[in-house]
Amino acid sequence: MRLIKALLAVTAVAFAFGPVAQAEGRNPGSVLIYPIYDSQPGSGTVISITNVKNDPTFNANQNLNGVVDVHFIYIDGEYWTEFNRFERLTPNDTFTCLSNVHNPNSEVGFLYAIALDPSTQQPVSHNHLIGDEIVADGSGNWLYGFDAIAFKCLAAEGDAGDANGNELIDLDGVEYEAVADEMLISSFIADDVVTPMLVLVSLIPDDNFETRLDFAIYNNNEFEFSAEHAFRCFDVVDLIDIDESFGDSFLGDTNVDTTPNGLALGTTGWARIDGDEAVDVVGNEAKRMDPPFVGAFAQSLSGYSAGHLLHETDAKNALAGQLDTLD
Repeated sequence: MRLIKALLAVTAVAFAFGPVAQAEGRNPGSVLIYPIYDSQPGSGTVISITNVKNDPTFNANQNLNGVVDVHFIYIDGEYWTEFNRFERLTPNDTFTCLSNVHNPNSEVGFLYAIALDPSTQQPVSHNHLIGDEIVADGSGNWLYGFDAIAFKCLAAEGDAGDANGNELIDLDGVEYEAVADEMLISSFIADDVVTPMLVLVSLIPDDNFETRLDFAIYNNNEFEFSAEHAFRCFDVVDLIDIDESFGDSFLGDTNVDTTPNGLALGTTGWARIDGDEAVDVVGNEAKRMDPPFVGAFAQSLSGYSAGHLLHETDAKNALAGQLDTLD
């Protein structure tokens, strides 16, 4: 309610927040990625998942046809350690929890949920899962929410998801939907009183790899600037910490459009994000070009926040994204 009141009160700022992405990630899937969980002292994250399969009939084994087991895998954002939970969802069932109760072993990171066959406990095509999260950051009084990023399994309903048996969820357009080739920040406000936060999740399941991203940053007059950013596994970063090109002192003095727009804040811009290369920092493996990733974006003003998933291009990444099934 506080967030809603804030957006109504700060009408001008509300227009700067891009709408929630309505690409494939808004449809039910067999794998859900939650871009962040924050269980640090004073903070908390509410995780929700729902099985929208509406089939209360019984099969030959007298089991409900719409039942699915869900494997939650929490990934620590600093050390890449995992924590596992399993929940059973009957038809039209929903499950909601606090991240620090569901996972008491880690404070910050991301998580994903995989649909499992209740009999075999293996990944299964069950494109009926939706989810979302609400994150409260006590240190900055943030309150924002993200949809979970859904990926459909491309096998027939009830068939195995890990068709090649490599014990990985392959987001390659064969087993599961592929990852978009490029991610987009639809709009950001470059101003000292606004905090624009980018959440990044690497889809290379190896913490020895550093993912390097290229940014094309545009001001409100179509002028383009470039930046780079590298991270391992998971990252939460303010845009200004990526490059000064995201700052008002730079954008506001560089070929800016000064047409009045009603905003009493700084310059606005947007950005493209593309994977450049992923490098094994230990040096044991060859680099991987165009590494896949997903993410989300939020902005905060005076303790009020709004967030959305990164927007996606139609083109798919040539390198398959992967998630470990941890069998």
